[in-house]
Amino acid sequence: MSPARVPRNIGIDLLRVFSIVMVVVGHAGSFPNDQLLTVWRMPLFFMLSGFFFTPGRSLTVEFSKRWNTLIIPYLAWSLIISVWIIVTLWGQHEVIFDHLESGWLGGSDQSIYWMAAWFITTLAGATILRRFLERFGSLIPWLVAIAGIVVSYILTEMVSNGTVDTHPLVDTPLRLGLAWPVMFYLLVGELLRKLLMPLVKKFSSHVLALIGLVLVGVALYATVPFNISAHFIQAGGFGTPVLTPLIAIMVTVGFILVFATWVNDMLQKFRSPQAGVSRLVRTGTPVVFLHGLVLVWMYQHGFGEDSLEHFLWRLSTAVVVSFLMALLINSTPTARLLSGAPQEPNILRKRDDNPS
Repeated sequence: MSPARVPRNIGIDLLRVFSIVMVVVGHAGSFPNDQLLTVWRMPLFFMLSGFFFTPGRSLTVEFSKRWNTLIIPYLAWSLIISVWIIVTLWGQHEVIFDHLESGWLGGSDQSIYWMAAWFITTLAGATILRRFLERFGSLIPWLVAIAGIVVSYILTEMVSNGTVDTHPLVDTPLRLGLAWPVMFYLLVGELLRKLLMPLVKKFSSHVLALIGLVLVGVALYATVPFNISAHFIQAGGFGTPVLTPLIAIMVTVGFILVFATWVNDMLQKFRSPQAGVSRLVRTGTPVVFLHGLVLVWMYQHGFGEDSLEHFLWRLSTAVVVSFLMALLINSTPTARLLSGAPQEPNILRKRDDNPS
């Protein structure tokens, strides 16, 4: 018997889009109390990936799926980024070579042009590791994942006190070493699906949404006065032991409750927003790569000041350009290559074919 699938909740799809936007916000620059964002931004991204983990696939099928949806787009975008670097930095041969070498190799010194690329490879690695451990039941994956978090804390402390120069899990090709501790958040996402979605079906949307808002508020309120460190997963940092992951989980639970209830209820009343969200949720991979190129270009062309005005310009431009370009890509035959998703149907053509 095949495992039961989670009923489609368009609110959760919109939460996935929201998490991608938050990735862009985090890269657009610093702002006052930005630890209120970085404490949960990346864990939310990974927990939502775990939320949609489908049990029961073989390791071969999982690898094939991740190869097609994540690794092939990663390689394709790396080629595009390489051409971009060569064209925009033409004549600066040593600089070009350094960017290309560090960009393709990955690790702790990966080129800024690949600023968000580690999300893709780390997610692919964490998902494959999770699939491999699925055969050992429920307990072993949790023990392995928690061990990964503990080891990452130990290594972060060793970097801090000078015992080692770089975080060994970060300084791996394509930062694949981070897949080990990141798997913890995939498992949390799976658990949240099992615990929360039955509640969404059973209890009042208003009650659950209010509980969600309280959880988000309490978690963020506790972050500043208790000096809870933020996540810097790309550098191997998981914040304050126990407390930072707990804050991230509380915020994610809160967002899931709000988006799965109030937001979903609102979207279910209208067909157009549902179709729009479905299209946006497939733009994740192109946006991950495109927003980095947009931000680097803006920093290089007069929008690099550490001011609110320039931050808003960088953010708005990166969000709008990245999503529009990603939607365009997904409507062309390049969707499989650059997005890892099927080409979207042409809405205008469908309307012409069905005038009624």
